[in-house]
Amino acid sequence: MMQNLKNRLALCLAALALLASHAVHALPTYHVSVDTRGFAGEALLDLTFLANAGATPASAVLDNFSGAFGATFDASPYVAGTIPAGVVLGNRNGGDYLTQYVRLGGWLSFDIRFGGAFATTENIDASLFAATLYNTGLTGHIGDAGSLVEFALLPQVDGIPGGIDVTASALASVTEVSPVPEPSMLPMALTGLGLLGLHRRRQSKTVRKR
Repeated sequence: MMQNLKNRLALCLAALALLASHAVHALPTYHVSVDTRGFAGEALLDLTFLANAGATPASAVLDNFSGAFGATFDASPYVAGTIPAGVVLGNRNGGDYLTQYVRLGGWLSFDIRFGGAFATTENIDASLFAATLYNTGLTGHIGDAGSLVEFALLPQVDGIPGGIDVTASALASVTEVSPVPEPSMLPMALTGLGLLGLHRRRQSKTVRKR
């Protein structure tokens, strides 16, 4: 019994250490919400991931779509997946794009996270992901706002790690961007803290009995 408890404690302490390491090194997932209640009709949501030829390889993973998403208008050949199930865009060979019909008048939202070692790879070329709303003729932006949101993937330069620079819409209150908490290891971490406290209480009782 005691050995089993010690094994569980060791596992949970390892999980706590991994959780701390994950918090330091992992890139965040972002939730993007676009308020189109001030507009009506149909539009095109363009998702574009661009990079110079020398940029570190990276991917943009989008899922958790919510809102009135319609059919695909156009997409580059290497885009994987579909909306709303989830899509992956890469930055190789100039990058990928996906243009999707949407119905305005409500909220559109999705989660986005980036993969690749761009933040820890020495480089001078960044990558840029942008989400933009166009009219269906692709002749202008909805609300004349430019990109709804842009994510610049900054590389490591002169030993200084890079990261992600987020720029929200120029049109006030249209786009909301917030980091998504990473809950996957939290239950184990909390369990570890509980078991550690229990173990210390039992040790204290044993000392008092002696």
